[in-house]
Amino acid sequence: MSYAQTVIDQPVRSFSSRHSGWLHLCNGLDPVRDGGMVPSILGMTGALSRLGGDVTIVMPTPSRLDSLPVETLLTLKGPDTDLEAAVRAAEVVHLHGLWQGHTRRGARAARSARVPYLMAAHGMAEPWALRHKRWKKSFYLALVESRNLRQAACLHALSRPEIGHLRRFAPWTPICFVPNGVDPSFFDDLPARALLEQEHPELKGKFVLLFFGRVHVKKGLDLLAEALGRVGPGFPDLHLLVAGKDDGAWKPFAERIETLGLSERVTYVGHVGGERARQVWAAADAFILPSYSEGFSMAILEALACSLPCLITTACHFPELADAQGAVVVNPEAGEVAQGLRGLLERTDDERRRLGQNGRRLVENQYTWDQQAHRLASVYKWLAGGGARPECVIP
Repeated sequence: MSYAQTVIDQPVRSFSSRHSGWLHLCNGLDPVRDGGMVPSILGMTGALSRLGGDVTIVMPTPSRLDSLPVETLLTLKGPDTDLEAAVRAAEVVHLHGLWQGHTRRGARAARSARVPYLMAAHGMAEPWALRHKRWKKSFYLALVESRNLRQAACLHALSRPEIGHLRRFAPWTPICFVPNGVDPSFFDDLPARALLEQEHPELKGKFVLLFFGRVHVKKGLDLLAEALGRVGPGFPDLHLLVAGKDDGAWKPFAERIETLGLSERVTYVGHVGGERARQVWAAADAFILPSYSEGFSMAILEALACSLPCLITTACHFPELADAQGAVVVNPEAGEVAQGLRGLLERTDDERRRLGQNGRRLVENQYTWDQQAHRLASVYKWLAGGGARPECVIP
């Protein structure tokens, strides 16, 4: 998939008057506000449209987009959309996220119109995520979300552990296992590393460890700081590059890094998208995501598509990557993250290269968007009355 590099500055309204057989409803598609869900939704819906699906995305919140898939026929509709009418016109409705008004309205409209709907939690049913604002979520679950989940025609899990997380709320609802994907070709022929080095000369000649994602407490920035404190002195060429929106965790992270005397070995570039993101990926020698909680990280898939050696935690819910020897996988604990990072740095260049090649091979064979779209399209057709239950659906 190729991407337009222009930015849509105005709130998204209607790009077309046609309705969709497959209607996706999300809070918004602003990558700064809505995070990793944005490339997840755009990647999947773009691939579905390339299969010939009539796909519409409705979002109640105005959104500023970094980029759009340009080889697709997606219809985007914004806050002025008559949601109930859009649901009535749909063959299947796919709701993204939990704990928000758009899922309440969408599920209610789908039940009223007798249109089958799926719900994708995107990691929001994960135990760590449930403990965040626990009482509000418990109240909303009892009042609204439990019914939405139990009466869905199908739930959508992005990882195998998420199947169990969703089962707790809806024991009898079918669950389809369709992970996120990536377009590996988008990460071929990356720009010259020197482009980012010209802007940040502190990166020249360094082993650049990239953290790419929201700078949020759940991403394990505290674990990363402690790991750098333990490992950094032994590897003077190690330099951390952080790319992502500050979601409240940058200040404590930066303060801890300063206490450790490592401030000059950390570069923060903020949120990046489009060609700027490709420049950041091109500057990296390895990737790290020491998360406490993930749905199914788009950043990991993108790092693998770049053939980068990766260090992730078990909370990233990607055991298939460890099985493929495509990453170092540790528990989300400071000591283990430090040990994993030290081990990654102590490997030879050839060993790290093989790790990256294994990861790239895995995404090419099992995690392209087109592969995932075929699976999800089979679920939609089944829900609309078109044949036997697909293999990716767990009853």
